[in-house]
Amino acid sequence: MVSKLGGTAPEKHKAEARKGADVTLKKYSEIQLQKQQLEIVCCSNNEEGSVIGHTSQRNKHQTVDCRGGISGNQKMMGVSGHGEGIPMSERSEDIFANDIFGESPVGAQELGTKRGFLIKENAHRDNWDGPGGYYSYRCGELLHGRYEIMAGHGMGVFSNVVRAKDLKAGKGDSNEVAIKILRNIPVIYKAGKQEISILEKLASADPKDRRHCVRFISSFMYRNHLCLIFESLHMNLRELLKKFGSDVGLKLTAVRTYSKQLFIALKHLKSCNVLHCDIKPDNVLVNEAKTKLKLCDFGSAMSAGMNEITPYLVSRFYRAPEIILGLPYGHPLDMWSVGCSLFELYSGKVLFPGKTNNDMLRLHMESKGALPKKMLRQGTFATEHFEQDFNYFNEKDPVTKMTVKKHPVMNIKRQDLSSFVSSFPGEDPKMLSNFNDLLKRILVLDPEKRLKVEQALSHPFVSGV
Repeated sequence: MVSKLGGTAPEKHKAEARKGADVTLKKYSEIQLQKQQLEIVCCSNNEEGSVIGHTSQRNKHQTVDCRGGISGNQKMMGVSGHGEGIPMSERSEDIFANDIFGESPVGAQELGTKRGFLIKENAHRDNWDGPGGYYSYRCGELLHGRYEIMAGHGMGVFSNVVRAKDLKAGKGDSNEVAIKILRNIPVIYKAGKQEISILEKLASADPKDRRHCVRFISSFMYRNHLCLIFESLHMNLRELLKKFGSDVGLKLTAVRTYSKQLFIALKHLKSCNVLHCDIKPDNVLVNEAKTKLKLCDFGSAMSAGMNEITPYLVSRFYRAPEIILGLPYGHPLDMWSVGCSLFELYSGKVLFPGKTNNDMLRLHMESKGALPKKMLRQGTFATEHFEQDFNYFNEKDPVTKMTVKKHPVMNIKRQDLSSFVSSFPGEDPKMLSNFNDLLKRILVLDPEKRLKVEQALSHPFVSGV
């Protein structure tokens, strides 16, 4: 019997960063290879699963430790369909969604040191940058005169991340930090400065550190690389799912605890007029006790307002329909991403694993019904997916981009979202019903009718009332 055990730049700089880096790296041919290596799957296991979720077999998570080398897990690929895994590749244009803070650390490299030796800043070396402007760090290296690199923690489109020991930490302070080392590319530097501006804004509005956004400590320049220092947390929710929730996800009480904290973070962002623009399990960190989470990676964040229309904002599986259609967007886009993430936490499966934006729209409509004509008429990119009268959806080949089938919109078979959320032994039927209702209200195609964060916090599933 299966059981689930457990408890509880502005925008202009962002656009410049993506376009400029595209030119520099010949349309990111190198990054596409990295992205295939970094492709993620939401399910694997560990014998520790008795803490939060169901377990079956062990699957270690690859990381780099200066003391122990690389132990690894090959990333698995799945097939498309509701909650059926991860497709093999990304579209070439869709290149910025994997910038990470706590991303799956596949592809990180151990660059070799002698155990116990600190490699100081003035060590002799001809070239500190690897391909694409990434910093070629070494375990044991001393950054900024105080941060000793202990382990690599991942690589994204804009940066790599390392865990480090603060040798000058104050009494009572944790001496472990996470350092995000941005690539040595001018436009990425500009985007990094914008990220710092947003992080400082969020921190100043949360002096007591209660709003569940990762704590930004400071920044510094090191060998032409902008480095951002953060508190170090235990793991991200993707890793948590792998260890404790393979195929079946986490216990509903844990999902409720995490959902409340995520909504508190969203409310904080809204009060600061900030859009995160890349919420997904990878970008949510948890403490060692797994009782507290924090939203992280504000590399794609921006101020709400008149923002650039782009169909590739937000990681694809968590991308709201208004983004794909090319509509003006705001805080509802983050709410959609949270809804997709909550489904994934409970089920252990990706809700909308589309291979392309076109495939994403098909999955959205199969789950939620036809898109409102108002959205289609106003969407900048709607005619890329629909006939001019919007009565037919054009299913396209993901490689050739040619239309392979025309679907009458009204005839698209719809499967209600609640059918994908099943009950497991021991789950409270009322709580499960409330969870289904919450997802139904969040995952509304029309952003104007989507649940507001204030409403989410008072929803029976979250409040427990």
